[in-house]
Amino acid sequence: MAKRQRIPRRWRVALWIAGALALAVGGLALALVLSTPSPPAALASAVPPKEIPAGWVASEEPAADPLAARAEEPAPGLAMPYATAGTLALLADGKPFGEETYELRIAEEGATLTSRGRFWFKVLLATVRIAFEQTLEADSNLRPTLYAAQFHAPLGMDRSIRAAVAGDRFLVERSGKEEEIEVDRDRVLTLGTFSTYALLPHLFALRQSAGSASFQVLMLGGPPSQEAGAAAGALPVMTVQYAGPARLVAGESVLDVDRYLISSAAGDSDLYARGVEFLAFRADAEDGSLWVYRADFFPDGVEIVDGGPPAAP
Repeated sequence: MAKRQRIPRRWRVALWIAGALALAVGGLALALVLSTPSPPAALASAVPPKEIPAGWVASEEPAADPLAARAEEPAPGLAMPYATAGTLALLADGKPFGEETYELRIAEEGATLTSRGRFWFKVLLATVRIAFEQTLEADSNLRPTLYAAQFHAPLGMDRSIRAAVAGDRFLVERSGKEEEIEVDRDRVLTLGTFSTYALLPHLFALRQSAGSASFQVLMLGGPPSQEAGAAAGALPVMTVQYAGPARLVAGESVLDVDRYLISSAAGDSDLYARGVEFLAFRADAEDGSLWVYRADFFPDGVEIVDGGPPAAP
């Protein structure tokens, strides 16, 4: 019998609907087999493969400090229009469990992130698939103003989430309930599905001081325990710290990238970017590993090179 695919407990952010579904259908294996679509094919709207920019390829010279280089550039979302699109591959313990394609646009008037994708996992005899769409809007300082997501699951267990800013609060509608969550507008970070991490390099460039930035995390679509904490006004805090240059390997290419350490009560993880272009996210714990990467840049996968070159003095 094939080993059941397992997604580590602490990374079920935006996948709590999957856990609720598995619990609800514990005695309905036959219904799942009949109602669940076939194992998912590639996203129809996936971003075509892109060539890796020549400037990303590592040289033998020590890498310059990316923070110093960014200090000479306009702040993203304010003076520099920016647009990108990508497809994310999602792996738990090395096994695919989802994919997501997204588009991010940042202009002087604000930012918009849209995405769609799917998660899949084994429940008894069936492969359960959950599709979703997501929209995140932010103002000219990348402060979130609107978040909306829809999750489509078998057996009629669809869910929708909507959150809109109202002064120093977010009005949140989910699971048929409404709530108000007080936030610090200049520090709040909205996390939904994995594409929302693509905003972090931009937010870091705007908010960082001495190589570090701290955020309140409004986790929309997270586990019920997180929802309860948010409703009680106890938003978790996440710190993003520049951890120096690192290197990724994709096929025969070695890439110089920037590494960021993400710390919170849930543990530590790493984000990899080139400038403000999100490339990958990695988290490891005793109960497994999570690896999210840009499949449009790395269709054959990508690996981390331990001990990247030191930053130039």
